[in-house]
Amino acid sequence: FVLVDGIDRVKQHITIAVKGILPGTWLLDPKVGVEWFSGLAVYTSILKAQVKNAIRGVFGVSLLKNYVFETETDEYRVTGTVAVDNENLNFNEDISWK
Repeated sequence: FVLVDGIDRVKQHITIAVKGILPGTWLLDPKVGVEWFSGLAVYTSILKAQVKNAIRGVFGVSLLKNYVFETETDEYRVTGTVAVDNENLNFNEDISWK
């Protein structure tokens, strides 16, 4: 893996948080992750809240300014903007069960 810092680190950690790493499985931070496989994928409102909390929990994110969670059958799209050190960082992550 590649070590990055600053806004690039935050972007990388948002991707890690959203892409479905299960809590407790990432050796660098066992608190990171979303419970994608424990039935939450069926409950979109709970999953949406968990993903939002995972993004807010990324070290360096001071504010979640914009957040959109879209679903299409077995695909999800998470987009938004966070504030990081007085800069805006846009993110766009696709998650698919295919």
